[in-house]
Amino acid sequence: MSLSMIIIILLFGFVFNVLPWLLALLSRKANGSHKLIWFLMSFFISWLGYFVYYFLVIKPDWQKRNKRFKVPRTETGIPIRHLGNEPNEH
Repeated sequence: MSLSMIIIILLFGFVFNVLPWLLALLSRKANGSHKLIWFLMSFFISWLGYFVYYFLVIKPDWQKRNKRFKVPRTETGIPIRHLGNEPNEH
């Protein structure tokens, strides 16, 4: 095996192991103790810890906070608050 292939494998392994830590630390969806716990779980359990904490804690909390910004829509995708408010063209 050549030296360049060994370097590529080591670099890929390093990035694959460090990426969950960086994603947890740089995320805007978590702050304070949530970010610390998310980082520690991804540090000790790698990708499994990253995804478990994201889907059980971060994502539901983020959806609750952003629910107030969602606009109700009809089945065709038209915002409900704008139905019937269009000016008449006559």
